Amino acid sequence: MQFEITIEGPYRAISKLSVNLHSFSPLIKKIPGHNDKNSERGRIVILESGEEHLDRKLLDISSIVNEAKKALSLRSEFYMRVRNLAYSEPSSGSSQFMEPFSPIDSMTIQPWTPNLAQPTGPRTIILDPHHAFGTGKHPTTLLCLRIMDLIANGSRAQPFKGAKVLDFGCGTGLLAIAAVKMGAQEAVGVETDPSSVQAAKTNVNLNHLSGRVAIREGSWETVHEKYDFIFANLVVAALLRTGTHIPDHLTQTGTVVISGFGENQMGEMKRFFEDTGLTISKQSTLEGWGAASFSKKIYLDKGWSSCYYSKHVELSR
Repeated sequence: MQFEITIEGPYRAISKLSVNLHSFSPLIKKIPGHNDKNSERGRIVILESGEEHLDRKLLDISSIVNEAKKALSLRSEFYMRVRNLAYSEPSSGSSQFMEPFSPIDSMTIQPWTPNLAQPTGPRTIILDPHHAFGTGKHPTTLLCLRIMDLIANGSRAQPFKGAKVLDFGCGTGLLAIAAVKMGAQEAVGVETDPSSVQAAKTNVNLNHLSGRVAIREGSWETVHEKYDFIFANLVVAALLRTGTHIPDHLTQTGTVVISGFGENQMGEMKRFFEDTGLTISKQSTLEGWGAASFSKKIYLDKGWSSCYYSKHVELSR
């Protein structure tokens, strides 16, 4: 299993940082930012083989990056992202994403083509097939969509209709778009990868939702509001590095759905997020992957229900 760790920031700072990070991988490479004609920003790409020590390494790398930012008195941020190269879903430009499909019974995902007529179905999502990751076929995305569907259609004390939703690490913006299609009042997608940000904005426009779905480039520094529902479908290392910010941006009665981790890591995720002040309310698995929903402890202590249904609903298969 191979992971790609990317760090983006001011080009001069990236040049100095690459020296400090070289010990983490012999395959490290430094390249200019592809969106910047003047090469004012650059990127470091580290390829890491093996999952066993990935989380620890990512936290060590994060510490070095934070120290570099302080030492260089940077005004702009370093952005970090992690991609699992072994378990990424099929590219949306491949033959596996040429026809419409339904990740859940109540929703259809339609690849965009120039001659595509505007779909009449209120729960049809159009995605540009030429901008890769995030088609809705990966098990972790399916888990998030299924949980979202249960929230939107189940009997809950807190309704999904009219809610404010944050999709943190939004990729192509699929979950943010789906949330609004399922009844949320508005959604915000946050993503550090510039190419994914552009893809997400394109998809929002294709679905005529620019007035209700906003896409922001960056990380938690771009999030200033509190949300009724937060979805974070990220690899474990990214969840451990950024997950402590989630309670600060969750309303008192809100729910956060975490995914992107293996079924065998469910216990670790539960312990980590309970240490941030959250309590697990449901967990689900699919094809070896896991998802879990959490609420604030004070919300549960008052005796209000945070379950999707009064009876157990099994998502696993």
